[in-house]
Amino acid sequence: MSSPSVSSQRDLLVETGARLFHERGYSATGVRQVAAAADVPLGSFTNHFRSKERFALVVLDHYVARLDTIMRVTLGDTSRPPARRLEAYFDAIESALNERDWGVGCLIPDLATEASIHTEPLRGALAKVLEQQTAAFAAVLNDIVETDGVDDVAAVVLAAWHGTLLRMKVERSGEPVARFRRVLRRLLSA
Repeated sequence: MSSPSVSSQRDLLVETGARLFHERGYSATGVRQVAAAADVPLGSFTNHFRSKERFALVVLDHYVARLDTIMRVTLGDTSRPPARRLEAYFDAIESALNERDWGVGCLIPDLATEASIHTEPLRGALAKVLEQQTAAFAAVLNDIVETDGVDDVAAVVLAAWHGTLLRMKVERSGEPVARFRRVLRRLLSA
C-alpha cells in the first residue's frame, strides 16, 4: 500500500488535529500525538507546519470553513423566515453535538478559553472569527429584533451559545442546549 500524498497527509493532519484539539484540548495535544494519530511521520508534520501555533491557525481555518458552510445553508437561506433560519442553524449544530454524545462542543470557545492567552496570532484569529460570526447572527437578528443595538444582541447570543456549549460538555447532556434554545425562543418572541 502506498503512503498518502503530500496534500492528503496535510489534510489528514488537519482533520486529526481538529479532532484531538476537540477531545483533549490545545495544550494537551502535542504535535507528535497528532502525527501518530494521523499515522504519518513526524517529519511530515514539520514539513507542513512551522509550529504548533501555525498548525492551530490552519486547524481553526478548517473548522471555521465548516461552520461557515452551515451558516450559509441555514442563516443565509432567505427563503425561510429569519427566526426559522436561526432555528435551522441551531438544529444543525445540535444534531452534530448529539452524535458526539454531548462531549465535544465548539472549537472556537475551546481555543479561546485555552490558547488565546498564550498565542497572540491565535487570539487575533479567534477575535476575527467571533466578529464574523457575530455579523452573521446580526444579519438575521436584524429582521427579528427591533433595536438599534442588534450587533450587541448578536454578540450576546453568540457568547451565550458558546457558554452553553462549555456547560454541555461539563454536564455531558443536551439539557444546556435545550435550555438555551427555549430561552432564545422566548426572548425573540417578546
